[in-house]
Amino acid sequence: MSPTLTLTPSARRTFDTLAADCRRVFDDRLVAVVATGPASSVVFAHPIEAADLEALTPLVDAWERDGLETPLLLTPEEFRRSLDTFPVEYQALMNRHAVIVGTPPFAEAVVPPEQLRRACEVQAKGHLIHLRQGWLHARGRDAALARLLVESAKPLRAVLANVARLHGVHHEHDLAQAGARVAGLPAALVDEVLALDDAPEQARHLVRRLPDYLAAAEQLWSFVDRWSIES
Repeated sequence: MSPTLTLTPSARRTFDTLAADCRRVFDDRLVAVVATGPASSVVFAHPIEAADLEALTPLVDAWERDGLETPLLLTPEEFRRSLDTFPVEYQALMNRHAVIVGTPPFAEAVVPPEQLRRACEVQAKGHLIHLRQGWLHARGRDAALARLLVESAKPLRAVLANVARLHGVHHEHDLAQAGARVAGLPAALVDEVLALDDAPEQARHLVRRLPDYLAAAEQLWSFVDRWSIES
């Protein structure tokens, strides 16, 4: 199984504050707060009403000052009923998260394999297109290229983990690295990109490796495309 998300003590405190804010708004309707990255999270509550959004809106500025992104709000039923709609995203969430409070609705959640297969192909192709477009939009600015690298880490981890899973690899410590190995990608480069998910400040050192990263994304696209045809 993929490793759970490890939070720094500082990040954990900011998520604890977010969870306390959500508890004040939702009270006993709060199901769980789950961190999905150093700054991202999902709040599960039932039901979620317009009045809740009005109550949470004034808190967004404080969350952003603490370095947190605005959380995704879902009911448990919405999560379960959309597993086939967002298979890659939800599988990545279940694979790598940290529970802040409550019990998330993951226990009996199963992503349909065929939906995951199709989504994996779409994401691998979209990943390459996004890198090419982002490179152009950055206009040669290192800061913008570094942001592009950071933003690419989470989707890369998700698609590689699913490549591994769909090739019968389920129990390695790091499924993303297993997926990179299955697809024949350069392990050291993949490891450096994936590490940006927890250490985004390192992205500036990887800007010079963008040509290699683009080549790896092209290789991943080609691998998944051939695999889709042959499967």
